[in-house]
Amino acid sequence: WLGVGASVFAHWLISSIVPLTSKGRALVGPSLAVLAVLARCYTAFEQCDQSDNWVLHDYGLGHLDPLPRNSILVVKGDIITNSIRYHQVCRGVRPDVRHLDQSMMTYEWYTPQQSKHLPGIKFPKGLYHPYKPNGYSMREFLLENALNEDEPTFLCGGWYHDEQEGGGIPGFILMPMGACDIILPQSEKIGFQRWAKLSKAVLPNATSYWPPAPGIFAIDTWEQVAMTDFWAMWHRRAEDILKACPEGGQLDYIIKNAGVAWGRLQRPESIDKMLYYFRKFVKSSAASPEEKVSRPLATVAPCLANTMA
Repeated sequence: WLGVGASVFAHWLISSIVPLTSKGRALVGPSLAVLAVLARCYTAFEQCDQSDNWVLHDYGLGHLDPLPRNSILVVKGDIITNSIRYHQVCRGVRPDVRHLDQSMMTYEWYTPQQSKHLPGIKFPKGLYHPYKPNGYSMREFLLENALNEDEPTFLCGGWYHDEQEGGGIPGFILMPMGACDIILPQSEKIGFQRWAKLSKAVLPNATSYWPPAPGIFAIDTWEQVAMTDFWAMWHRRAEDILKACPEGGQLDYIIKNAGVAWGRLQRPESIDKMLYYFRKFVKSSAASPEEKVSRPLATVAPCLANTMA
């Protein structure tokens, strides 16, 4: 109705000022409509031009491409689900990776419709919902699917529902691995050196997937979310390496770098951690030279090696 009203008003205005033939009057509305579209294209082209925007493309590929063969990928969040599904369904990338969205698993239609696309995945009952008679818990799902070392299971975006006090799933632990976390039985232990090697191998390639500079996209866009996640996954690994150093054997700059790593995670909960390490750095840097020399360098050597790797 706004368009019709504008056309009638423009026709009346122009015909009142400049007499037109019946044919000329018929062209007033369409001509103004075309001019309005062209004007909008001219004023908003730079904002709407996304021909060089590959952030979400790279974001999905950065999650999917580095995973070990035949992995199971459990995710939460639209941006992760949609960017990964685009690559798998539209481009045929990594069809060996079984990708499951936790929120979709809570619907009754999911298991009968999607199980044929997820070979080898065992669904304990009809849907993921521990409080329904035909539902199963995430613990039950992991007991059926996450105990095979040849088909590792990863979590991206966090748990949809925590099943124990303090968060997480009973009997299972998470260890950071690239853009995601690997899900392991609580009894399984991975040594620090092995974890450092594996976690580096599954990080997105910095050359191919490194995000553009901050400030290019608005804070409420998916691109900004993807860029924040990119930075967080790199700094989180660095912080985990630094945190793994024994408390009594950290050098001053190791402690300071841990604070920097927490500060750059850009998460609300990281502020307390950042302040903790900076306070510790101030206290440590105030120690006498004799006290610093007495700290065993051997205890921090593995951490230093992995930090520089």
